[in-house]
Amino acid sequence: MYAELRGGAFTRGGTFDISYVQTDTALEVNVKYYYVNATLFGTDNVLNRGPEAAMSYVETKLVNAAGKMAKLLGTDLFLDGTGQNSAIIQLDGLQHAIDDGATGSPNYTSYGGITRSDIASGANIGINGYKASATTLSLSALQTGYGSCWFGNEHVDLIPTTQAIWDILWNKIQPQQRFLEESSDVAKIGFQALRYNGSSIVVDQYAPTGVMWLLNTKYIQFWISTLPKYQFGFTGWKEAQNTDDVAGQYLFAGNMLVVAPRLMGQLYGITG
Repeated sequence: MYAELRGGAFTRGGTFDISYVQTDTALEVNVKYYYVNATLFGTDNVLNRGPEAAMSYVETKLVNAAGKMAKLLGTDLFLDGTGQNSAIIQLDGLQHAIDDGATGSPNYTSYGGITRSDIASGANIGINGYKASATTLSLSALQTGYGSCWFGNEHVDLIPTTQAIWDILWNKIQPQQRFLEESSDVAKIGFQALRYNGSSIVVDQYAPTGVMWLLNTKYIQFWISTLPKYQFGFTGWKEAQNTDDVAGQYLFAGNMLVVAPRLMGQLYGITG
């Protein structure tokens, strides 16, 4: 939803403006596919067996596969998936979604099959997010970005960035103003988080250099296939032709969709 219906005050005998207003549109993204392969040498089964086995050979491979899949998706969700910073077969990530179509380079003039300028031009309008350069990060720049993404009771609730930028911000906040979260969801799963205006500022090791993201997680959707094999499923071990070796694949099919980019933003180009 990106536009308002017509309405206002009226007097007796007044007429209503009943002209049609296009108020919303549908965003569409393609399904993206990911795999992680695990291969086992058949001859290793001869040695690694029984109570004398050095380790659980299969288990360690599958744990590694799960970690690799998390890394692939965790990296690509910050990128674009348009062929500029990541391939078109990769996730349509935050770079693609949270943009205004004009600021910085690269910029993305369309998202979800919709040309941004067909709906509105400028930041925080239509499907345009807030995007601003902040070479030297300041609290005022952060607050301007935060405020630009604030509409009614909707506000940014998660601010992921790199360790370097997190440290810069930590040093800029006076000691008596630093609040480390201990009870939020991100803190519970291991993130070190600063509290800022009701938002969690966290370090993500896969976040791109120089960028601080302003996210409203209520409007970020992560879609996964209904087919069990592609819900982080495993194909099973298959013997390779002409060998005693086996291989299996860990699979994902889906994509990410940001349904309200105007409630989010990014500060980019941060170096100090």
